[in-house]
Amino acid sequence: MPKKPMTTEPQASIRQKLASYLAQLPPPAVLKLASGLEREKLRGASGIPYEMILSGLRPLLASFAGKDRPGTPDALRQFCRPFEDLLVDEEPGHRRQGVISRSSVMSVWGWLKDELLPDALPDMTRRIVDHTLSGDKAALDAAVSVMHASAASAIVAAVAEARADGELRRQAEKRLGGENGFDDAREIAIVLSIAPAMLKLQAELPRSIANFDEETVAIVKAIYEEVAEASPAEALYVPFAVMNRLEEPSQILRFVRKVAHQRNDVVISRCELAVFGEVLLAEIEEIARRSEMSRPGHIDLDRLLTDIRRFAQLSRGFTAEIDLRRNGEWGQRLLAARGRVSAAISQEMSRFETELVRSLPFHQIGQYGRGGPMKPDLAKGPDRARTARMTACLRFTEGIGPICEPLGAQSHCRSIRQQIESYLSSYEDRLLEELRRAKGSSRANAEAFLEIAAGFHEALGEEKQADVLRRRGQVAVRD
Repeated sequence: MPKKPMTTEPQASIRQKLASYLAQLPPPAVLKLASGLEREKLRGASGIPYEMILSGLRPLLASFAGKDRPGTPDALRQFCRPFEDLLVDEEPGHRRQGVISRSSVMSVWGWLKDELLPDALPDMTRRIVDHTLSGDKAALDAAVSVMHASAASAIVAAVAEARADGELRRQAEKRLGGENGFDDAREIAIVLSIAPAMLKLQAELPRSIANFDEETVAIVKAIYEEVAEASPAEALYVPFAVMNRLEEPSQILRFVRKVAHQRNDVVISRCELAVFGEVLLAEIEEIARRSEMSRPGHIDLDRLLTDIRRFAQLSRGFTAEIDLRRNGEWGQRLLAARGRVSAAISQEMSRFETELVRSLPFHQIGQYGRGGPMKPDLAKGPDRARTARMTACLRFTEGIGPICEPLGAQSHCRSIRQQIESYLSSYEDRLLEELRRAKGSSRANAEAFLEIAAGFHEALGEEKQADVLRRRGQVAVRD
């Protein structure tokens, strides 16, 4: 019989499986693995797919906020250091200044190696490896500085040529993964051109900044102004890098105030640093757009809650850092976004009571019309899908409580929660009565509904009420 041809698994599938495996490793193992791979790669050990494994590790390493990156940097990592604070794991839907997609790095590096610096880059790389292994820090710093300057100059020249020639631009974009990749290459070159300042910034600031205090702002301002004297446009990348280290991104407006000597949004919105307010507002408005576009009952409520928490964080920070005027453009945009989010919250929560009634159903007894007595419907057991939906609704209700006031939705949120708690109280009292006398499948269904009701209290953050209800259920069963 003829042998079947051997099939090889696609590279994309292998990378995906590798990334899934690496994501399960604890942080210490990730750090140790990255350090070991980089050391062996520098030594020239063969037989290991270094780049495939390291490409899967980089997003994980970037997520370890507050931790210094371990290991022995190779030439590629040294190349990335000046712009590492600007890297994001995925390309944003609407590309903005100051963000570089991590996926573009290898394309730009390959462009330099194959086309822009085919003779010089291998020599620079070899020197960096030699100085790293020998431990000669002064020589290493000099070699890295030459690489940064050479790469910046080569990319700037290539981008300028491509902009002047449509065919060259098409070729460059094809090589770099499209228009976004081309723009990423341009921004990488800009940052590499001010690499000394960016490295100085990294050395003087913590990787994660909980509070952008006056002392830290002053450090950033000094570096920014030093760069701005020679390269005003490039200087913007100093605060862009800092912004990505802030736990509260809106605190970047403290730097803007310091440079502009103003708190007034009308003045700040017209200065050269207005881009930072625009970045924050763009994210606020994007969250408002997503919230507004959601169909009630057809959205992941946990994701919506995450979005709204982010909205509240940015909104509070924006108003705390600068003085917004209602008649100013920024003030009007923020108020409009809040109104859209508030309307989306109200629309979504308006269906919660109906979902609760479906999850814990009553049925009417006797011939008294719609106003007659009701008791829990125990003919059938709980509907798992309805229970899951209602649990998500209650998690949302609990999560939105602390942040609904600045969104202008406090009245509606309070009303919905009161309705939910009133219904739960009424249902539980009657369910306990039924539990005392129910038999067979009705008893089993009653016990299942009681556990669901207790779980609903837990979803609302009411663990004590849940425990009390379970104890009352145990007493009712024994009666």
